[in-house]
Amino acid sequence: MPEKFRVSSYLKDIIGRDLVTNEFVAIFELVKNSFDADATRVDIEFDPEERTIAIVDDGTGMSLSDIRDKWLFVAYSEKALASPDTYRDKIRPAGQFAGSKGIGRFACDTLGAGLELYSRKEGTTSISKLEIDWTAFEQDSTEEFQDVGVVLDAAPSFPPITNAMPPSPHGTVLLIKDTRQNWGPDTIKKLRRDLAKLIDPFGTTTDVAVSTWLVDGSTEAIDDVDGRVGNQIAELLQSKTSRIEVSISEGKIDTTLFDRGRKIYAIRESSPYDELSDCQVEGQIYFLNRSAKKTFTTRMGVRPIEFGSVFLFLNRFRIFPIGEEFDDTLGLNRRKQQGQSRYLGTRDIIGRVDVTARPKMFREVSSRDAGLIEDAHSRALFEAIRRHMIFRLERYVVGVNWQDPRDQDRDTSEGLETDKARERVLAIVGALARSKDVEILYYNKDIVRVSDDPDQITENALKAMSEVAESRGDSSLLGQIEEARRRIEELKASRAEAQDAAKRAIAERHRADALIERLEKQAEFLGSSRDVDVERVQLLMHQATIHLGHIRSAISNAAHEIRNVLSAAVLPDDLEEIDDVEDLLASVRQSARRVSSSIASANLSGERLRTVLSFAPNIRVDLQTDKVRGDLVKFFEEYFEVRLVGVPGMPNAIFNTSGLALQREFSPVDIAVLVDNLLDNARKAKASKVEFTAAQKGKNSISIKVVDDGVGIDPDKVDASKLFERGYTGSSNGTGLGLYSVRQILEGMGGSIELIGDENRADFEMVIPGEES
Repeated sequence: MPEKFRVSSYLKDIIGRDLVTNEFVAIFELVKNSFDADATRVDIEFDPEERTIAIVDDGTGMSLSDIRDKWLFVAYSEKALASPDTYRDKIRPAGQFAGSKGIGRFACDTLGAGLELYSRKEGTTSISKLEIDWTAFEQDSTEEFQDVGVVLDAAPSFPPITNAMPPSPHGTVLLIKDTRQNWGPDTIKKLRRDLAKLIDPFGTTTDVAVSTWLVDGSTEAIDDVDGRVGNQIAELLQSKTSRIEVSISEGKIDTTLFDRGRKIYAIRESSPYDELSDCQVEGQIYFLNRSAKKTFTTRMGVRPIEFGSVFLFLNRFRIFPIGEEFDDTLGLNRRKQQGQSRYLGTRDIIGRVDVTARPKMFREVSSRDAGLIEDAHSRALFEAIRRHMIFRLERYVVGVNWQDPRDQDRDTSEGLETDKARERVLAIVGALARSKDVEILYYNKDIVRVSDDPDQITENALKAMSEVAESRGDSSLLGQIEEARRRIEELKASRAEAQDAAKRAIAERHRADALIERLEKQAEFLGSSRDVDVERVQLLMHQATIHLGHIRSAISNAAHEIRNVLSAAVLPDDLEEIDDVEDLLASVRQSARRVSSSIASANLSGERLRTVLSFAPNIRVDLQTDKVRGDLVKFFEEYFEVRLVGVPGMPNAIFNTSGLALQREFSPVDIAVLVDNLLDNARKAKASKVEFTAAQKGKNSISIKVVDDGVGIDPDKVDASKLFERGYTGSSNGTGLGLYSVRQILEGMGGSIELIGDENRADFEMVIPGEES
C-alpha cells in the first residue's frame, strides 16, 4: 500500500530552539526577514516587565493568504524558488536575499513561548494577525505537526509600541511574548555590538536603519542601548589604514590599494576562479598599525582583535562566525606561526567581503553559527580572499610599512615621501608590472618617479620604474629614467674626484689634530714652573742615575757581545767543511743580533733619561719646585698616555681612572718620579704588565692600587717591613731611594703608601686626599 511520512509536533523544536540556540542569532534571523521584505527601518523593542520583544519593520508586509500559504508552510522559501530572471531583477546595490531555507521564522520560538504576528501588505488597508503558542507543540510527541492549531485572523490595528512608530502604510510587527531570556541594558549593549557586526561592521552602508529600545518607564534615552545600531569608524578605516579593495566580477579581478587615504595603484587581471563566475565578490581589507589600533580602541571601546577580523557577507547578511575573534576560517593564524614578521594574522587586519550570489550557490550551515558548507564554490571564494585580498595587501604592508619601524605610530602617509620608502613601493609596483597577467590601470606618479637626489637613485629603483613605464606606455617616465641615468654617470666622475680630494684633506687634518693633541697634553703638565729645593734635585738626579745605569748595563752587554763576535770571526786552522763555515757564520749572526738588542736597550734608556731631564728646564736658581692645580687623576692618565705608552723594555703600564676625578695642588715632577720608581721596581721583578687602578676612598680621597705580574718579594731575602726606609734595598744593585722617595712624595701630599695582598706579592696601595671643600 502507498504510504507517506508523518511529522511529529516536536519538529518545531528541531528546526527552532534546537537549531537556533543563540538568542542574538535568533534576533538576527528575524532582522534578515525584514531586510528581505525591502524594509528601510527595523525597530527592536524590549519590555522586561511585560516580558515581550517587538520587532517592527516597514517592509512589503503579508496578506492572510501570504501567511497561510507561505509563512505557515514549513521550509517554504520564496527566495529559493526565485527564477534567475527574478533573482537578477531583485538585486539591489547592497545585496540580495538574506536566507533561503524557509526556517528562520522558527527563531521566534528561541526567543519566547508565544508569538503574535501583525502585518499589512503593500497596497492594502487590512491588517492580518497570526497567534502561535509554541508550547502547544511540546505537549505530545505523538501528535502530528500539522494538527497543532494556530489562529489566523484579521486585526483592527497594530499592537501598541512604546518607542517605534507603527508600520505605515505597510509593514510587519512580530510581538514575542513570555521571553525565555532576561533582557536588560547590559544584554542589549552586547546585542547591539553583535548586530553592528552582523549587519554593518564598519558603518559604511546606510540602506536600512536598525534600532533597539528598552522600555524602562523613563523618557530619557540610554546611551548604547536606545537608538540606531551602527559604527562610527568608516572615516578611520578610509584615511588612517593601509587598505585594499577588490572586485571579482565577470571573469575579471580589479584591485586598488590605498595607504592612509593615498591611492597607490590599481590593477586588473583575469579571474582564475571559474566557480565564482556566476556571482559578484567585493572585499575591503584594512591593515591597522599601532596608531590606528589605538584610535580604533578609543572610538569603539574594544580592541580590534576583540572586534573581529574579516567578516563574510552573503547577499547583505553576515555569515556567522567567520571573522569572530577566535575564528580562523581563512587559516591566517596557522600561517603566521611560520613567519611572525612575514605574514599577516587575524589580529593585524579587519575587513569585510560581500558576496552577491544566486540562491543555493553558497549554502550556510543550518545551525546558523558554523559558516558555509564546504564545496567547490566556498573553497574558491576563500582562496580568492586569501590570494587576491589578504596576501596582496600583505606584500605591501610587509614590504613597505614594516620596513620602517616608525611607521607603526603614523596615522598619515608622510613616511612615503622618503626616497627609501618610494623605492620599497616601486619594488611592489614593479613586481606587478613584470607579470604578463596583470594590467596596471593606475600608479601614483608622486611615488613612482625619479628622485631629485642622484645619490638616492638605485639601479633596482630604475629597473622597477622602467618596468612600470613600459607596461603603461608612459613615455614621460621613460624619459625621466634615461635622463637620470645620464646625470648619474656624469656625477659619478666628478664626485669621485671630489671625494678623493676630501679624503686627502681629512687625513691631513687628522694628522694635524693628533699632533696638536699630543702637544697640548705635554704642555698641560709641563707648561708652568717654580723652582725645586736641594732634596727635589737629589730625587731628580736619582731618576737620572736609574736610567744611566740602564745605559751602562746595555753598553757593557753590547761590548761583551762584540768581543764574542771578534773572537768568533777568527777562522781555526782545522776548518775544512762548508758546514763548519755555516755554523761559524750563524754564531756570528746570533752575537750580532744580541749586540743590536743591547744597543737598542741603551737607546731606550737614553730616551727615558731625556724624558726625566725634560723637567730640568723648569728648575730656577732658588731650586723651588713648579706646582700646578688641577685634576690629579687626569694628570696620571695623560702621563701614562704621553710618556709611557709603547716604551720598549718596560712593563706595559695601564692606568684605570674608574671615571674618578681629584682636584688638588701637586707637582708634576713628583708624580713622574713616583710612577717611574714603581715601574722600575716592577721591571726589576721581571713584570710584563703593571696596572694602576683608581678607586674612591672615603668622601674626598682616592686610592690607587698598583699590581704587577712580576716575581714578587722573596721573604728570605727581603724584609717587607723595611721596604720604605731610606737606603734599604732588596736587590744587590739598588740605591734604597726608590720606594723611600715614593713614600716621601705621598706624605708630602698628605697621603700614604703600603704593601697589600699576599706576603710574597709586591702590590701597593696609595691613598691621596683631595682639597677640603
